Amino acid sequence: MTINLNWLTSTREIALLLVTGAVFLSLLRLRRGKSGPGKRSNGIDFYPTIGFAWQDSFKSVALLLANKSGAHVWTEEIEISLQELAAEEQTSVASCHEVHEIRQSVSPRDLLSISLMETIYNAAGRPQRKYSCLMLSVVRFKVGEKWFEEQLPAYRLKMRGLTVASIRPARKSAGNLRNQDNLRAMSPASLRLK
Repeated sequence: MTINLNWLTSTREIALLLVTGAVFLSLLRLRRGKSGPGKRSNGIDFYPTIGFAWQDSFKSVALLLANKSGAHVWTEEIEISLQELAAEEQTSVASCHEVHEIRQSVSPRDLLSISLMETIYNAAGRPQRKYSCLMLSVVRFKVGEKWFEEQLPAYRLKMRGLTVASIRPARKSAGNLRNQDNLRAMSPASLRLK
C-alpha cells in the first residue's frame, strides 16, 4: 500500500511540474512575441489608442497617447475618416474627414489625452441630433528623426451632438485609412512644422 501511495504522489508532483513548466513557457513566448500596436523595433514603446476621457463631467472620445519608452515622442496629428455616416439635421456639409493637429511632445513614461469630440462632430457635418458612424484613424508621430504612421482599430460610434452615446470596436475590418484616394498622403517632407 505504501508503494502505491508513493507512486500516486510522485505522479501528481510530476504532472504539476509539467503543467507549471508549460504555463511558464507559454507566458514567456507571449511576452517575447508581443507585437502590440505601437511596439517599435527600435525600442520605442509608444501606444496611441482610442478611449474615453472625462471633460467637464462628460465622457469624451479621446486619443490616448501612452509613451512607455525613455525617449520623447513628438505627436504631429491624428487623421480621422467617418464611414457609414447616418446623421440628421446637419448644419454643414459632412466632409467625413478631418485632421486634428496635436503638435505636442509626450514625455517619457507619460500619458497624454486629446479629446476628439469636436473633430468627429465637424467631420459629421455638425449634426444637431443623434448620429452614428464607423471611425477610422491614423496617428502620425516622430521619434528622434524617424517618422511613424500608426493605423488605429476602427470604432463604431453613436453620438448626440458633442456627446458620446456609445463607442465599441468594429467587429470586421473596415479597410485601411492610408490607402483611401480622397485622403492626403503624408511624408516627413510634407509636414507643416513650424
